[in-house]
Amino acid sequence: MSDFEKNLDARLSRRLKAEDRYLSRLERREAAAERLVGELCRDGVVVWYIHQLTAKGLPTGRVVEFPGLRGHGEAIAYLLRNNYV
Repeated sequence: MSDFEKNLDARLSRRLKAEDRYLSRLERREAAAERLVGELCRDGVVVWYIHQLTAKGLPTGRVVEFPGLRGHGEAIAYLLRNNYV
């Protein structure tokens, strides 16, 4: 195996390890976000909700609701996008 092939193999290995770390970190964040999402039923429709937090992590008393079939995924995305976890 030439030096060039070794270099390509090393790059590929680093890239795969970095991708694996990224996916593992994303899965941990999603699992933590799922614990923050609540569920209630209003007029027979499931409504997913979260309690808003301040920058210091204290509850503000406001609730953000995500109604509909895709509400759970939208709530998770909201939490990840706004760095709640």
